[in-house]
Amino acid sequence: VLLVIMINIYTTDSIGDVLAKIAQGLRYIWPDPDYLVPNASAISYRRYQVGARPMVALFHEVCQPLATLDTPGAFLFGLRLMALDGTTEDVADTAANAAAFGRHHNNRGPAAFPQVKGVYLVECGTHAIVDAGFWPYHTSERVGGFRLLRSVKPGMLVMWDRGLHDYDMLVQVRQRGAHVLSRLPAHVRPAVVQSLADGSYLAYLQPSDYHRRKQGERLLVRVIEYTITDPNLPGYGQIHRLVTTLLDPEKYPILELICAYHDRWEVEITIDEIDTHQRLLPGPLRSLKPVGVIQELYGLLIAHYIIRALMHQAACQAQLDPDRLSFSGAIR
Repeated sequence: VLLVIMINIYTTDSIGDVLAKIAQGLRYIWPDPDYLVPNASAISYRRYQVGARPMVALFHEVCQPLATLDTPGAFLFGLRLMALDGTTEDVADTAANAAAFGRHHNNRGPAAFPQVKGVYLVECGTHAIVDAGFWPYHTSERVGGFRLLRSVKPGMLVMWDRGLHDYDMLVQVRQRGAHVLSRLPAHVRPAVVQSLADGSYLAYLQPSDYHRRKQGERLLVRVIEYTITDPNLPGYGQIHRLVTTLLDPEKYPILELICAYHDRWEVEITIDEIDTHQRLLPGPLRSLKPVGVIQELYGLLIAHYIIRALMHQAACQAQLDPDRLSFSGAIR
């Protein structure tokens, strides 16, 4: 299990070399200095003996929110800022991986590698991934989004982009005692109830199912419309619509909510940390079989969490925002 985690820190070394690195320090206490570490084939055999379930269980036990109320930028209105988003990871081009996960196709043909779809629930203030799931490439991110709502707890403010918008996701977050701040797709037309003094308005969202709408099922939300006035920023001049379950304009000022939604990009930065700075892309995951892929991915997330937990600890001691510290420096 330790080796599966460590190969996701020493990402450019072979598995055998990583085990040798781990063993170097132990040689000082081993009774037999000539003891040989297992070779690559023995490591591979043992990895598939262990399988994926212990890694998944360890991830869920260990990877919990890190931020305290003293962590800069981790809370808004006393609510822990969380974000949902999805990504894809290339896996080794084997028949077993292609059959299990599928691959992208376009008018130029199939992609070079099969791909796995991952969805993450991230604590924005610390970049800690506190829940994750992996599915075949063609699985909708909403499927993953619904699954990860299991880790949403009271006192959280959960953010996601318009691609994840779903009436039932908003309802389930509220049922769990948390709140939502997300972006509305253009085709969603909420029924306006009341305009508010700050320019936002209360409205009802309804499920897409006709019979549920006919029965009067609906959710009261607050809609915020705004534009970006800096011509150098993406989305300049466009009307953006946010939806939130924080209804009181005096307790939850409109400008603070708009700025908070842009903290959702912390999940994108977290994904970049894993892919660009930890895995050192380009290149697929190592594992040639699907169970190894899942095992390796959860080892990757545990390794990322270890680094981020260490960074949070250091930031607290120095009284700094964890975002001020170098992720690449922490890996080294």
